[in-house]
Amino acid sequence: ELIEKYGADATRFGMIYQNLGNQDIRFNEDAMLTGKKFCNKIWNASRFVLQNANSEKNTKYQILDTKYYTEADKKILNGLGKTGEEIEKRIEKYEFGQALHKLYDFFWHEYADIYIETAKLQMADEKIKISTQNILLKIHLDLLKLLHPFLPFITEEIWSAFGKKNLLLIEKWPK
Repeated sequence: ELIEKYGADATRFGMIYQNLGNQDIRFNEDAMLTGKKFCNKIWNASRFVLQNANSEKNTKYQILDTKYYTEADKKILNGLGKTGEEIEKRIEKYEFGQALHKLYDFFWHEYADIYIETAKLQMADEKIKISTQNILLKIHLDLLKLLHPFLPFITEEIWSAFGKKNLLLIEKWPK
């Protein structure tokens, strides 16, 4: 019933999101609604990146000389690195709920709310436009890899929309 109401990924998200490992789960269907909204946020961010990040030309997302990095670029790349390390540690300890909370917070608040909005402004500057597009694409694809264990269906669908031939499931974990 929950899968029909919210979708498989949103239901999976809701179950994992409530499991923080320190007590019995007090089941709350609101977590599935949170998962549904999160999947929608991921989809919308992906559409923005597909439309604006030069993805067809930059499928390898090579980042240009660091002299074109803005403070926002440095901050998001650093944050992604730290978030990826923490998620990897949490997954290795079977702390899936904590890993998902960290990933949710990073994606929604730091990436979507702050960096994507900053990237919109940066892409108006021709000197840093391509660098910003490449960083945006790299971060987005790495976030899809990090999200995949928790939201496998939507991330595979988005991955293929980026023209990727291999399944996301077999991609290397981002470093």
